[in-house]
Amino acid sequence: MTTAVSSRISSAQLWALTLSLATFGNCVLWDTDLGINWTLCIAFVVAALLIVARRRYGRSGSPATVACVWAVVVALGASITTDGELLALIILASLSLFAIAMSTAGERGVAILRPRVALGAPFIALVSVVTGVCAAIAGAGRATRAGSISSTVRSAAITLPIVIVLILLLGDADPLFAAMRTGLKDILPLDEPARILFFAFLLVLVLGSLSTLSHGDSPTRATPVPLGLSIGALENRVLMLAVGLVMWTFVASAIISLSRDPAAKAGSGVTFAEYARSGFAQLSVAATLVIGTVLATRREWISTDRWTRRAGATALAGVGAMLVIAFVRVAHYEEAYGYTVSRIQAQGYMLVLASMLLLLLLEIAKRDASGLFAFRSATVALAVFSVLVFGNADAWIVRRNVERYAATGKIDIQYLEWLSADATPALVDSIRGLRQPERGHLLWRLTNMRRNGRDDRWFAWNLRASKSAHALRWLDANKVPSLSAPPSRNVFAAD
Repeated sequence: MTTAVSSRISSAQLWALTLSLATFGNCVLWDTDLGINWTLCIAFVVAALLIVARRRYGRSGSPATVACVWAVVVALGASITTDGELLALIILASLSLFAIAMSTAGERGVAILRPRVALGAPFIALVSVVTGVCAAIAGAGRATRAGSISSTVRSAAITLPIVIVLILLLGDADPLFAAMRTGLKDILPLDEPARILFFAFLLVLVLGSLSTLSHGDSPTRATPVPLGLSIGALENRVLMLAVGLVMWTFVASAIISLSRDPAAKAGSGVTFAEYARSGFAQLSVAATLVIGTVLATRREWISTDRWTRRAGATALAGVGAMLVIAFVRVAHYEEAYGYTVSRIQAQGYMLVLASMLLLLLLEIAKRDASGLFAFRSATVALAVFSVLVFGNADAWIVRRNVERYAATGKIDIQYLEWLSADATPALVDSIRGLRQPERGHLLWRLTNMRRNGRDDRWFAWNLRASKSAHALRWLDANKVPSLSAPPSRNVFAAD
């Protein structure tokens, strides 16, 4: 339970801080590409959150600090990758981590970071933003009535925003107002009404978040009660035994299938593609279901029922064997048909499931359900996601497919051409290792890419966008033959 201390940030300090953060965000995020700007905005906002929490509670709190650190690490990916899907996940993850930090500020132990807190944090944050804004406005009103703000300042604060909005709106209707709007553009970073609304949106978010912390109004103040199913000992034993039986029956059947390879039999009706890829998505879902079942029931038997512990461990061991089989199937499929983002992501998800599996087996061995399971599992998931972002999966996919092409002569060049700009330097490097018609297709794609489509201001800087532009400039400087149309395609690696 968090206890508030008396060193609360003042209303004037709160407004000054939020106005500064919202202004900075408005300047670097509006109408531009994502890059170092997103990283800086998240870093500044989480720093403000930690400062306000420390002033309010006497400490930032371990859960909030951990969530803030991960929010910055994840947000750093926006200045690294250009992949649209990854950028969307980066924005979602960094905002979710900020919401978790906001909901747990001042708490001492990371054990509070349970699934219910993590899943509910974004919704709690939305409610807190509204209440925080109301509290900040009320606090400013009290300060005004107390005489700490002069009538002149109050009048300006009320009048100027309305006057500025009217001038901007009427700028297209009258030459005088158009000139006034031009002058405002030179003074203020407000070039259109939509940008004013964007600034107001940022101001409300930041003000609501920091005001909630400043007033100690966050709803997450008590350690949550662990969730779990409460069923009898017999039901637990039957459930674990049944799950274990299904898992090991599948493993035995899959091992027999692997040794016999039904795709190799004439007339079997099964192609190698169908055999290699069949079911690895379903296997991952099944593994998730079994792990979730053990998680939901383990507190009922992990310390008291030896037979259920053994059955649960057997079921989890079967899940582990099933994950190995699923991983091998994806690897076989990659060897036969090449590497893609979705296949790499599937393997990453399997690694996360494997780590959760090991954590559960460790709990069973210790006969104790740890309160840190969710925290440790989320840490592994964030680490795997960070590897995909910072390790440049797209460039790795290009290199591995080109290596496979050198050995087999097969490549799906069309898929590689439509990877994100993260892959551009690797694609340029691969030209010398390709033959026609694949080389011609890749050259046509590269020489017809946009060269100057990205914002070149400092706050939109992105590492891989810069490397991509450098690689394309090298291609132009070395006068690699350009094609006006793609050549005919003769070879595809069919999936």
